[in-house]
Amino acid sequence: MLRSSALAPIGIVGDGRVARHFVHYFGLLGVPARIWSRRAGAASPVDALAGCGRVLILIRDSAVIPFLEEWPALKAMGPVHFSGNLVTPLARAAHPLMTFAERLYDLETYTSIPFVIDAGGPAFAELLPGLPNPSFTIDPAQRPYYHALCVLAGNGSTLLWAKLFDEFANRLGLPPGAAHPFLKQVAANVALNPARALTGPLSRGDDTTIRSNLAALEGDPFQGVYQAFVRAYAGR
Repeated sequence: MLRSSALAPIGIVGDGRVARHFVHYFGLLGVPARIWSRRAGAASPVDALAGCGRVLILIRDSAVIPFLEEWPALKAMGPVHFSGNLVTPLARAAHPLMTFAERLYDLETYTSIPFVIDAGGPAFAELLPGLPNPSFTIDPAQRPYYHALCVLAGNGSTLLWAKLFDEFANRLGLPPGAAHPFLKQVAANVALNPARALTGPLSRGDDTTIRSNLAALEGDPFQGVYQAFVRAYAGR
């Protein structure tokens, strides 16, 4: 375990899922942290987080700018937000490229999370002192496109797999665990060689099977998703 007692505490604004994960992560590292949320107490964030060397604004994207405008004194604490999409002069950006479930992770998982920060800004070690994570930079103007890709890949694939597991269990009478090897191998193939990972009727140009699949999805909102995949693959 890393010990960072010489560091000034890191302040955390928020009590949602990402905030809970990073409170846990800082605890595993031995990095001192203080937490403030509107639901936790009456003290202002400026008072509650006084003495922190850095403050993380871990609230929903649409609330970040209004919050920082409400509490301009937090600027002295070098506010950092974790949004992948937001660009604002009120705070620096450091997006953890990870999905955060209800279950907390172990130290190895947390330390492997890459952070995507803005080119031309402070180094990662300055933004988040005490964290050993890898970091990469992008042009801030590309942040919305970067985040759109993350949502497509992460949230989109999650919706698809959730659909499969639900239909297996509730329509087809198959145990959801039957698809676990399939899921693991798809992820492994994509990680190994994404350009060669696609299999099935799209990769084969099997229009007969594609038409059959679309017919089987008649009346299902995911039929449109399948059709969008066909169009996207044809136009790649």
